[in-house]
Amino acid sequence: MGDNGNQEFGKIRSMLWPIHGFELKKFLPMSFLMFAILFVYAAVRDLKDTFVQKYAVLGGTELISALKLWFVFPSAILVVMLFSFLLSKFGMRKTFYIVSSFFAIFFFVFAWFLFPNVDKIHMSKATMVAMRESWPKFFYYIIPCLGNWSYTLFFILAETWGTLAIGSLFWFFANQITKHSEVKRFYALFSLIGNIGVYLSGTLIKEMSKTSGALFDKNVKILVSVSAIFCVITMMIYRYINKVVLTDPKLYDPSQVKPKKKKAKVGVLAGIKILASSKYLFLIFMLPISYGIGINLYEGVFKAQMRESFVGANDLTNMMGTLSQVTAIATIVLTFLSVNLLRKFSWRFNALVTPVMILVLGVVFFGLMLYKNNGGTKFLGMDVPILAVWMGLFVDAIAKGIKYCLFDTTKSIAFRPLDPDTQAQGQGAVEVLGGRGGKAGGALITYLLLNLISAGSALLSHVNTLFILFILILFAWIISVIKLSGLYEEKEKEKRAAIENKN
Repeated sequence: MGDNGNQEFGKIRSMLWPIHGFELKKFLPMSFLMFAILFVYAAVRDLKDTFVQKYAVLGGTELISALKLWFVFPSAILVVMLFSFLLSKFGMRKTFYIVSSFFAIFFFVFAWFLFPNVDKIHMSKATMVAMRESWPKFFYYIIPCLGNWSYTLFFILAETWGTLAIGSLFWFFANQITKHSEVKRFYALFSLIGNIGVYLSGTLIKEMSKTSGALFDKNVKILVSVSAIFCVITMMIYRYINKVVLTDPKLYDPSQVKPKKKKAKVGVLAGIKILASSKYLFLIFMLPISYGIGINLYEGVFKAQMRESFVGANDLTNMMGTLSQVTAIATIVLTFLSVNLLRKFSWRFNALVTPVMILVLGVVFFGLMLYKNNGGTKFLGMDVPILAVWMGLFVDAIAKGIKYCLFDTTKSIAFRPLDPDTQAQGQGAVEVLGGRGGKAGGALITYLLLNLISAGSALLSHVNTLFILFILILFAWIISVIKLSGLYEEKEKEKRAAIENKN
């Protein structure tokens, strides 16, 4: 028997659509909420790169590492602190409205006031060039970030929306209202339907990119405005769920909700101390830090090559739209695949899938880049630069899709054998230092290459170095998984033995 006495589903339906008819009143609004959030995420993520690489004065891929390291990373820490403050002072419901309203207002202001007037509000090229000549080389790529300040602000908030809206607003809310019996059936489908929003966003961006010049600029304003509207839609759906769904006792019973796991608030210094005191936790930490650094090193080269291959802003935006479409499809396919992998194979096998796949595909991409840099122009009848971009796009889509479906799951499972206190502290430390540190670490490496080791150089001139570092990081990741898997099996045996002794 299933929920509320209903008969359980057949084998095929349990895999594809394990939702009871009466549950649609709850499931569909939550899915549409995820859809709206991911639509905004994909739209602004794709546009932020176009602004930095094609619209910004003295812009380019080289600015991305400076943005992530000196602007996004500290902003992310402040945003987490602010979110915690709002949550404690106003509660989840008001915090949701405050955050969504802020982003809706910003996107509207950017579309209709900042973007049309960038020539008036940004620094001139002459001013930025003069600053580059007089300031230390350390600031070579920071100066354009400051000069193009509205694009920098858009970049920061686009990154922040992904972290805050998906991780904090949606999943925090979902954990509060989803019953024990719904979790395994609902959560994967939330992501599947949500990624339709990513695909739709990519499709709209591709349609928008068929224009150029003033008409393309107008379409940019429209798409950012649509993102603002979708922020408003998230609030409307959220209100509907609270007013209609959560007042239905068949759909919401606080006693049947999955309890929120205790997560310790851990500072940077405390996190370092926790990780240093436990080999097991340190090896878990190596998973997100390796993923973050490896992907950032690879993405820098991929985006730089894409910018070089596609001259116009509309051409680059078209490729970003394609990336969103392919990522959405890859995520949907990999979600179904990962469910079966997790059920049939060991933790070690599943944890190794992500780094091994990224390593193999990444080597193919870097191989094409090295072949191009050594004079290669054709491969299998195709232009090598364009082939490298398409290969890079495929690798990026697979890496993002497999992270959502398999990497995050295996990382969470690794905490399972630990006692509750160690688990809470460990998750807090890994979240603070691993997730954010990975992105900052990759950005730091690139920034040092571009601003100190070879100040003012182009990112594509460092392909050899970045390839070697990419390989080293991925091997460190794989070795960490292998070592961690042995400890994981030991702790699982100890845990099972302790339970049996109690019985």
